[in-house]
Amino acid sequence: MKNLKRYCFALDLINDKELIAEYKKYHEEIWPEITASIVDSGIETLEIYCVSNRLFMIMEVNNSFS
Repeated sequence: MKNLKRYCFALDLINDKELIAEYKKYHEEIWPEITASIVDSGIETLEIYCVSNRLFMIMEVNNSFS
């Protein structure tokens, strides 16, 4: 079993439905380079949830993460 740490972050977006929709559309397809940099930085799992104008990010990271 891996020894992982969990980090949770919250971020408020500008409360504008059109801008939030544009943000979500832009992030539908993740470039392979971004995925590789996430993995290379020690992030094992990454989840992002959007509730209204607030983003919640939950990461599980290994010992190489700083």
